[in-house]
Amino acid sequence: MRSLKILLLSAFIVLVSNAVSAQAWGIRAGANFSDISGNGWNTDAKTGLYVGVYKEIPLIKSLLFIQPEVQYSQEGFSTKNAKDTKIDYLTVPVLAKIYVVKLLSFETGPQFGFAVSDNVDYTDVNSFVPSWAFGTSLNLPLGLSINARYITGLDDTFDNPTLSGKNQVFQIGAAFQF
Repeated sequence: MRSLKILLLSAFIVLVSNAVSAQAWGIRAGANFSDISGNGWNTDAKTGLYVGVYKEIPLIKSLLFIQPEVQYSQEGFSTKNAKDTKIDYLTVPVLAKIYVVKLLSFETGPQFGFAVSDNVDYTDVNSFVPSWAFGTSLNLPLGLSINARYITGLDDTFDNPTLSGKNQVFQIGAAFQF
């Protein structure tokens, strides 16, 4: 747990300390299609939104970058017999990003989710949910990009041993890099 706090603090410091070099900062937003997977869940995907900021930090010029982000993400799922489950997260992805060619990049890495609000009254929501993200971006002129990302939960969404289930999120959206 201590190393996780150090990693999150480091990502935050990198984001804040690099504020003066605006050319690699960006904003991203789009749609979430989220669901839950696990034992006995019969659910449908729920649509929400995500919005956030990111920073590309070069490791190997024009090829490999670290991309820390901070974003707000609306997630949850729908069931036929109950109200929709809504869980809002503050997420901190820390991704390795590789440019295959200038127009196409791939990214993967851990994502740390902190539940900030929910409408769940039948059990407790885990306040911290780690995930793993996989994504790609089509990088257009003028700093615009179109991106898609799949995020799979690494730990249970709920703090209840009888409700084993992990978040599954597909994101599609756009980004603008300053």
